[in-house]
Amino acid sequence: MNASMRAALVGAVVGLTQFILLCWRGPDIGILDLFGLLVVPYSLGFFLSWWGMLPRWAGVATVGPGVTAAFALVNLPLLEIPEDTYLGDWKMCLIFMALSATSYLAAGGLVMPVHRRLRALTAGGVAVAYLAVWSAQGVIAETARADRLARAGIPLIAPVLPDHQLVYASDSESWLQLWYADENNAHAVEVAVGPVFAAPPKVACVTSLPWRDPHGTSECREAAPGVWVRDGEVQTSVFATTANALVRVESSIVPEAELIAMLRTFRPVEASELARLQELD
Repeated sequence: MNASMRAALVGAVVGLTQFILLCWRGPDIGILDLFGLLVVPYSLGFFLSWWGMLPRWAGVATVGPGVTAAFALVNLPLLEIPEDTYLGDWKMCLIFMALSATSYLAAGGLVMPVHRRLRALTAGGVAVAYLAVWSAQGVIAETARADRLARAGIPLIAPVLPDHQLVYASDSESWLQLWYADENNAHAVEVAVGPVFAAPPKVACVTSLPWRDPHGTSECREAAPGVWVRDGEVQTSVFATTANALVRVESSIVPEAELIAMLRTFRPVEASELARLQELD
């Protein structure tokens, strides 16, 4: 195995180590954990570069993490890493390994005594790979968001509204929230979908799940068996269970009867379909 391939292999192992450390600490990661996330792979890179007998191994082990850090600083805001990343997430694992492998490959091309043409070829290949990642940032972000939605345990259903278009989607605390706009591009209908065990429709209505009524003075009434309505000062909210999920359909301009009729239009949706929508923070 030539030196360039050995350098890439060292980087892949370093990236795998970073991924394992990140999953191990999870959302509890702190300053000391971040320090360890840098020091441990950096030290491992030095050892593997020496053990793999890379030419000018100290330089490769020093420049490799620097290339990784530079790429991460530029592209990290564009790449969505789910907070609940786990060891079985092989896609995210491959991203870490590929990033580190190309970084050490670039370091080898810059530091190791190789032929000028090989150095130019290596630098060009790494530049093309990084450019491909940068240009595909939208696809990468959508894939990460779809994977997060698929693993969130949220019922992925949405109503079919002929006169409205689904424009935004967001998920938070086991709830999927959808925004529909009418032909005037106004936010006409808001939908929330949660697990059926979150609460009975009556309780959800009384407690105004999943978001609170800012006025807090509305009362709930049963408009139909299993369908509860909350008449707010501005909006009307309908709560019910459908397709094995607890749903809330709300609007300030759509009549109550039409909101109730929407409950029969819910259908399954793919996580990838929702991931393509703009997400509200």
